[in-house]
Amino acid sequence: MSMLDSFFNKGFEAAKCKTLLKLTIPRIKLLRNRREIQIKQMRRDIAKLLETGQEATARIRVEHIIGEENIMAAQEILELFCELIAVRLPIIEFQRECPLDLKEAASSICFAAPRCADLQSCCRFKCYLLPSMGRNFYQLQLSSGQTVVVR
Repeated sequence: MSMLDSFFNKGFEAAKCKTLLKLTIPRIKLLRNRREIQIKQMRRDIAKLLETGQEATARIRVEHIIGEENIMAAQEILELFCELIAVRLPIIEFQRECPLDLKEAASSICFAAPRCADLQSCCRFKCYLLPSMGRNFYQLQLSSGQTVVVR
């Protein structure tokens, strides 16, 4: 389903959306576990570099670890938002527009979708979710290129 198909289609396919979310959540956990293992290995490598006196190389690797930890934190938040929407899909399904308390989660997933190369399912989720978000939300995303996070 393309983005325009979902925009012009008035129906919200909750079953497909829920299946996609149920597949995305374990994928995020798997990616986080891989990153944790890589970070542990990188920390051991940094310790060896510091023992041999290669501080400049160790600093570069530490910067990389910090970036990886930030990505892990973002993935954790994304996982929580996916779980929240999966639990509340019946609410979204029977309302004309997405409730205000779920717009933060939905807009965050839509924002992260093109930035998560490892999670193509987020892009597909965005296509299923946009019909329930309302036309104003979709047009705002197209015009500004960013999403609005409602708190």
